[in-house]
Amino acid sequence: MTLSVPRTVAGIREAVDALDAWSAREHLPDEVRRKLLTAFDEILSNVVRHALRDRSGLVEIAISRDGGLVHAEVTDDAEPFDPLGVPAPDTSAGLEARRLGGLGIALVRAFTDEVRYERQSDRNRLTMKWRV
Repeated sequence: MTLSVPRTVAGIREAVDALDAWSAREHLPDEVRRKLLTAFDEILSNVVRHALRDRSGLVEIAISRDGGLVHAEVTDDAEPFDPLGVPAPDTSAGLEARRLGGLGIALVRAFTDEVRYERQSDRNRLTMKWRV
């Protein structure tokens, strides 16, 4: 399945609804579905809030299943940004002492079996994989 959605909250909702329907059609186990949808929600939210800033644009999503492996890509034409280069948040400090942010990317790392970033043809490309 491929789709392009606007970089808006409504676009995120449209994408997550489409991904949820796709994962149901693919009969993914509930645990994999939850991890997949959470990872997508975090990545798409970051693109909307940070990557494209004041520019309108689209986020492109591709997802497929090959037997026991789900493969997904999220691409956008924002400025180069490797979310995987962001250090993991320090969760050992108390809430008052913690820096804001970083937990979404930590969730993506925890909820995927593989995640990679690359800049290709002036586009950010995040690839995620889940074993089913």
